[in-house]
Amino acid sequence: MADTVELVPGKHVQDHGYRHVLPGEHVYDGVLFFGYSPPDVLDAVKEFKVRDDDVFVVSYPKAGTTWLQEILWLVMNDGDFDGATKTPVYFRSPFLEFKDLVLNEVGIDLAIAMRSPRVIKSHLPFRMMPKQSLYLLSLQFVVVFRNPKDVCVSYYNFYKASSSFGEFTGTWRDFLIMFLTGRVDHGSWFDFTLSWWERRTEPNVYIVFYEDLKKDLKGEIRKIADFVGKNDLSDELLEKIATHCSFSSMRKNPMTNHEDVYSINKQVSPFLRKGIAGDWKNQFSVSQNEDFDAVYKQKMGDVEIPFQYEVKRHRRHQSPHHHTH
Repeated sequence: MADTVELVPGKHVQDHGYRHVLPGEHVYDGVLFFGYSPPDVLDAVKEFKVRDDDVFVVSYPKAGTTWLQEILWLVMNDGDFDGATKTPVYFRSPFLEFKDLVLNEVGIDLAIAMRSPRVIKSHLPFRMMPKQSLYLLSLQFVVVFRNPKDVCVSYYNFYKASSSFGEFTGTWRDFLIMFLTGRVDHGSWFDFTLSWWERRTEPNVYIVFYEDLKKDLKGEIRKIADFVGKNDLSDELLEKIATHCSFSSMRKNPMTNHEDVYSINKQVSPFLRKGIAGDWKNQFSVSQNEDFDAVYKQKMGDVEIPFQYEVKRHRRHQSPHHHTH
């Protein structure tokens, strides 16, 4: 597993041996998983029968998955807002490698029963996707990337709020080490990210950046719609989808905010928390940021992914002498 990362000697992010054990924790194919993705389900994912019009929404946890699921479900279903307001997103767009017997949410079973076109969610690296999907070029993968510092902070808050991860009592520093060493559910962010980035030029893989969605939601929805072959959607409909999928509206929408999910304590941290880019600056110390950058460089090598660590909005009517910090 990825715990062999050499954290930069003499720096501040040192591993002092804090261990958090996930409920049902196990390692599968070198990746750490919690009990909601048990080995038999991960086996079954490999044999899962894909359809040639399937669309997979793929992301590392806390990178904007629910947002993309809602966008894609509406795009693929020609803006069926009625359907979107009656059924929770996790039943309309099943989480493939997930099994929750309390909610009766078993991703594979839900997906098998669905009519086409299916929008299926996964947090798996490319090599662990259904075997058929690895060579069937007609199905599509829409992969959402978010800058890893914001992902890490969001995941930390999710760990604190969700009982699915057990009683997490670690500090922010503990979690940062866990994140950098891949000792979190669904394993190493670095491995996941590299596995999909390597496939970015394949005709059926489309990478969208979370921060671009923040900057120009309607424009990005248009590009996603074009990619999945829905280029006939009207401008007016795209506008409606963008409004429905704005962060504030999704946060209020019981079908997307997961407030009904028993395992999430929204008093600690709501599922849809802030939805901003650059929030990591409120969490990382200067030295932790330097350490993160050092580990990133070590893990990613020469791979250059254009992550955006803050979103600068273009302000209109601003005098040229007025600088905003």
